Amino acid sequence: MKTRLVYLLASFIMLLSLPLPLFAQAAVPAAEVRQNLFSVCFKNAREGWTVGDLGRIFHTIDGGQNWRIYSANTKRPFVAISCVGDKLWVAGQGGQIAFSPDGGLNWHMQPSGTNRNLLDIEFVNGQQGLAVGDFGTLLRTEDGGNTWTKISLPENIELPPDIAEVVQPGDVILYTIAFADEKHVWIAGEFGVILFSQDGGLTWQQQKSGVETTLFGVTALDHQHAWVVGMEGVMLVTEDGGATWVKQSVPMPKGFVLPIYDVAVRGLFGWAVGNSGLLLYSQDAGKTWKLYDIPVRMAGSWFRGVTLFPDGRGYVVGSRGLVLSLDRDKMTPLKENY
Repeated sequence: MKTRLVYLLASFIMLLSLPLPLFAQAAVPAAEVRQNLFSVCFKNAREGWTVGDLGRIFHTIDGGQNWRIYSANTKRPFVAISCVGDKLWVAGQGGQIAFSPDGGLNWHMQPSGTNRNLLDIEFVNGQQGLAVGDFGTLLRTEDGGNTWTKISLPENIELPPDIAEVVQPGDVILYTIAFADEKHVWIAGEFGVILFSQDGGLTWQQQKSGVETTLFGVTALDHQHAWVVGMEGVMLVTEDGGATWVKQSVPMPKGFVLPIYDVAVRGLFGWAVGNSGLLLYSQDAGKTWKLYDIPVRMAGSWFRGVTLFPDGRGYVVGSRGLVLSLDRDKMTPLKENY
């Protein structure tokens, strides 16, 4: 079994951190955004950010009607974004993490200490955050990302017997993070692995998911209530802090069992998104789910990220620059040429 070392990036490394050159374009209508979009966060109902292919970061101040495009000096995609007020973090291929302290006006690279692909990044406040990715990559910061500590996964992670013969427990790919509060946080990934921390991400315990499929998205209402979604239309819910996870029955388009990539539940409303135009919504705080009737031509699109406010408003992002505006149990595409 591989030994995972926990280390703290030396503070002098920050002296090597250089500003990230971003080339801003004039704001364009949503119809002119064509890159695949992977992750989204909104500061309020009108101002938000999304990230996508070719190192692009997109910023809107009018609820997604228009977007200013920032292009980094990289062809690698940014696949995850987290925002706390005006502080923004984006992460992606090759271990890259970029930080903006001022709502995207200025950006700096943060030394992550890894060249592994990072698949999610999440901050619970302006200082404390996590990043996860390929082959058991789990990074933690307590200083806003100035330094990142590599955290070892538990050595006793249980994998399916046939998988355990060829995959080390510490090499499980991790896809998603959800903080319930500063102490309680879930991460999830391959082979149905769900891990839970009660000390802000310092130590982790495996929770039995009851599935062996890859899990792509997780959301938490509080430290008792959370949802996880993944391949084969899997949606799991816990109401006891993960002591038990229950598989929910969710509707699928006739003849299909589609992957679900992300989920958000806030207040009475919930949305889950996936492949082939899959949109699921809940009007009862995630207890039951309905299939949203999408336009036929939207079935060729996929949705990768969703963010939601407690009043039921929110946004979905996906393939070819598609952005949806959510309002409780209704959605509106912000571009017609999808």
